Amino acid sequence: MDLKVGKNQISFKSNGDKIIGWLFCPPDFDKSETYPAISIAGPMGTVKEQAGGKFAEKMSLKGFVTIVFDFRTQGESEGEPKNYENPFNKGDDIQNAISYLCTLDNVDNDRIATLGICAGGTYTMHGTISDRRVKAFASVNPYFSMREYAGYNPMVTEEARNTMIDISNKDRQRYYETGISETTNILMPAFQDLKNMPVPVGDLEDISDYFYERVSKSWPNYNSKNASMSYETLLKSHALDLAKDLSIPYLGVVGSEAITRPFTERFYAEIKHENKEIKVIDGARHVQTYDKDEYVNQIVDHLTNFYLENI
Repeated sequence: MDLKVGKNQISFKSNGDKIIGWLFCPPDFDKSETYPAISIAGPMGTVKEQAGGKFAEKMSLKGFVTIVFDFRTQGESEGEPKNYENPFNKGDDIQNAISYLCTLDNVDNDRIATLGICAGGTYTMHGTISDRRVKAFASVNPYFSMREYAGYNPMVTEEARNTMIDISNKDRQRYYETGISETTNILMPAFQDLKNMPVPVGDLEDISDYFYERVSKSWPNYNSKNASMSYETLLKSHALDLAKDLSIPYLGVVGSEAITRPFTERFYAEIKHENKEIKVIDGARHVQTYDKDEYVNQIVDHLTNFYLENI
């Protein structure tokens, strides 16, 4: 591929489906040179135009080749049913993105790393844990347990969980018989409206703004839906179990006020080696680290130092 400085539109295959993404090259990009590369995964249900793309562009300015893409079933990429949230499939997509990177003349195949943001931390662990091509892994406010996020946290009662499992099972059967999947709200399937979510007011405002209010004007490629059959799949994914097997360097960046901070701390505690670190961004809530420059720029500096030291 004939790459150029900045954003390049790319595509690759993942288990038979066409994936659409962006590949960013550094400002001093030289076609005769090779560069370290980072595969970046954003929050649940999001597309490349959102947090993943912002980090990809900013990390490329630090001298890395970066790749970000719409996962299968989402955005511009192929895959059915649309908006099917499957962390294991997304792990495969990340590994296939790494395979794509390894075909590029300007990528140093011995200097490839991964980054996961929010649920992207789980996807990236599924894709990284058994892939020795990856030399370092970092996360930003990760949800390392989609099982806990979707089914076993204070926001979800036992009644709501059982209801969602029933809906998911029925949708899977519907899709098997008809090829049609219904959709549910991406973040609050157990609630009638957003205000019922038992989270702090600041986080509620952040969630409402990022996942709902800004959608049509900022990210027309994104929608706030999941295929209903996603729910039972989310309950199977608990990436915290994988931490003990992580053999490569790890950096966890967390907001001091992030509701997800405990996931990084639990993940960190389970890693057996000592090449691990947590960096705290003072004052930052969870969603604020997606695209608020005063926090993102700090995170990018921490990530840059980490990757330069470890890949």
